[in-house]
Amino acid sequence: MKRLSRDAWLALLLFLLLTVFTAVSVVQQAQASLQDPPLASYSTQPQGSRALWLYLESQQVKLTDSVGTAFGVPSGIDLALVLEPTVAFTPGEWELLHSWVEEGGTLLLAGTGSVTIELAEQLDVKFGLAPSSEAAVTNQTPLLQAPPLGSLSAESSYFLRPERDDFVTLLANRTGYPTAIAFAEGNGRVILTTVTEPFSNEGLQTVGNPELVLNLLNAAPDGRGIWFNEWHHGIRPEVEGALTSSNWLQRTPVGRALLLVLAIIFIGLVLRGRHFGRPVPLRKDVVRRAPLEYITGIANLSRRAGHRTAVLQHYHDRLKRDLGARYRLNPSLPDEEFINQLASYQPNLDTDALRQTLRRLSQTNVSESEMVQIVREATLFGKQ
Repeated sequence: MKRLSRDAWLALLLFLLLTVFTAVSVVQQAQASLQDPPLASYSTQPQGSRALWLYLESQQVKLTDSVGTAFGVPSGIDLALVLEPTVAFTPGEWELLHSWVEEGGTLLLAGTGSVTIELAEQLDVKFGLAPSSEAAVTNQTPLLQAPPLGSLSAESSYFLRPERDDFVTLLANRTGYPTAIAFAEGNGRVILTTVTEPFSNEGLQTVGNPELVLNLLNAAPDGRGIWFNEWHHGIRPEVEGALTSSNWLQRTPVGRALLLVLAIIFIGLVLRGRHFGRPVPLRKDVVRRAPLEYITGIANLSRRAGHRTAVLQHYHDRLKRDLGARYRLNPSLPDEEFINQLASYQPNLDTDALRQTLRRLSQTNVSESEMVQIVREATLFGKQ
């Protein structure tokens, strides 16, 4: 079985890491999708508003949460519930909703999120934050008595700061700051509140909250419909070309990134080993020349140059340097003095042989064959 190369292992490791990263991303997206938006009419989670829908339905109220291919208030609707929207309104969507209100519709806007705050600013109302000790709300108007309200347990950490003076305070916190107001807008009206818990599945189980919600909803004339705006909870109609498991790779950023990395790995494996120029031959091992070959080469060079004496002098000086290097002897000393000093460090030194070798290296009139022989002897003596 052929073993994988280092590059192949690296590519396999990158692929596995990318697969794990993609799987984690998919799981996180799936988990995020399991968390419904707050106050969504289809959500049975504690912060959903499915209980409110079912209760109104049991009261024979006409309800709808329909969404079209574009945002719009369905026909036959008098009260639009925009409960803690999580998707921002486009300028065109807000203009459409605002025009619907001015033509006689009623908008109940409840929430404390960024989208709600932005819509409130369009209506000249800003938000403030109250300390938790002042969060309890109380009824501020006799208009909220259908059905009768007792003591309220609802709370809100936010309050309203209207920059208009044509509003009625419906609810307020302990310091008297409004937490729910109503005002006219053209031929219609707006009810704006920071109190959201009573609309939730969990909140409707608290005493006093069902009556409070019904009082706020009774702003709509009898016999007309109520619309839960789910468009701004991210709900869209199923359309052709929707995201599926088969087109996930092509239509999501993570899927496209996976395809790109796989393509890069594939191209890298295909091009691995391709040459981008002429092959460079491997460097051959250098075989060092033997001493005799070196000597013969020097002899040939000296023959052509006619410098036999200079060659002998070179080896004369080299021999003294090699022998005296261990004891730091000066090679420029006269031969006899050099030999005596070297003998003091090497008692077994053959002084006669060294003296004869140095004398022969100092000759001036030798033949080529004699020069080669003398240099060979000097080289062997230096290796002793």
